Amino acid sequence: MSQGASKYPISKLIARILTDSGLRRSEFVQSIGYSNTAKGLRRLDEWLNQGRGDEACVQRIVSVYQSDAAELEQSLHETETIREREQLKAVSEIEERERRRFIPFIWIHMEDGAHSFLMAVAEREIKVLEFQAGFERRSRSDQLEIVQRRVRKHYRKTGGRHDAFGAILRYRFADTFDTSIVLDIDGNVIEEDGGRFLLPEVWLALH
Repeated sequence: MSQGASKYPISKLIARILTDSGLRRSEFVQSIGYSNTAKGLRRLDEWLNQGRGDEACVQRIVSVYQSDAAELEQSLHETETIREREQLKAVSEIEERERRRFIPFIWIHMEDGAHSFLMAVAEREIKVLEFQAGFERRSRSDQLEIVQRRVRKHYRKTGGRHDAFGAILRYRFADTFDTSIVLDIDGNVIEEDGGRFLLPEVWLALH
């Protein structure tokens, strides 16, 4: 049950309309056409608590209580602006956390990607090559030499393919959170500026 309107402008507007109606919450949702009171209360609470929800619920409120359409649009716009700021802040916080936790790795590009939940879970274990502790403290040239040896060894060991994901196409060395280097199957650098490359779970967290 809602304990009051959230900070969002649209929540405050709906709470005001509810208060001005003089009705109990159950009576209010019935007044805007919900025969299923429990469903109506859920829809109402979404807007009161989260500042978003089923748009039809808002339209019912506006229609029945003849609210100012301009005020409604302004409240929705201001709410969206707040939400965008919150999203940017959340992404920034996640990025900073992942940047602190970053450890260099090699990602194996194969000809096929995951097609099921279980394969997606296994994909990181199969496609990521990690390094021993202290690797990140080595010089740039030493790191690259280690990476090239690791690539050639891995390709020979696997025969250049994986049963679930097909042939190995290339390797990508993520040396920092923001940069990567692409190598061919022989360990030769084919792209020095490969850009940011994130592990799947990190990418999902940021998006």
